[in-house]
Amino acid sequence: MVVKRARRAAATVAGAAALMLALSSCSLLEGPTPVTPERPPVEVPAEPAVFVPGGSSEENLPFFSQVLREYAAGEQAVQGQPIVDALAAGGFEKQTMQVSFDASKTGLAADSIYVSVRTGETCLIGQISAEERDATAEVVDAVGPEKNVCLIGQTRPIDW
Repeated sequence: MVVKRARRAAATVAGAAALMLALSSCSLLEGPTPVTPERPPVEVPAEPAVFVPGGSSEENLPFFSQVLREYAAGEQAVQGQPIVDALAAGGFEKQTMQVSFDASKTGLAADSIYVSVRTGETCLIGQISAEERDATAEVVDAVGPEKNVCLIGQTRPIDW
C-alpha cells in the first residue's frame, strides 16, 4: 500500500512537471510577429548610365546596374546566357564574367541568377530575381589566392 501511494505521488509529481513544461512552452510561441522591412525603391538616375571602357568596377556600377534592371524589366526568361549576352552587348568582356546555373542539380529552375564581371581585384556582382523581376548590384573585392574569383562555388561555363 505504501508502494502504491509512492508510485501515485511520483506519477502526480511527474504529471504536474510535464504540465508546467507544456504550459511554459506555450509562452515561447507568443510574442510579436516578425515583419519584413520594405525595400527602399531603387533610385534610377535621370540620365542613362554609360559604359566606361577600361573603367573600374565603381565607375561601371551604374551601367552594370542599368543593364540588369532593363533585363529584369523585360520579357525574356531569367537565365544566365541571355543575361551574359546583354552585358556583353553593353561592352563587358565575357572572359571576365561568371554566371550561376539556370537550374538546380535536381532540375528545379533557379530562383535567381547571379552574374559577375571582374575588373582587376574587384567585382561587379548582380542578382536578378526570377519571380519579382528585380535586380540588385554591388561592387565587392575579388577573392581567392590570386584575387580573381567573384562568385564562390561552381559556376556555369561561359562557352558560347
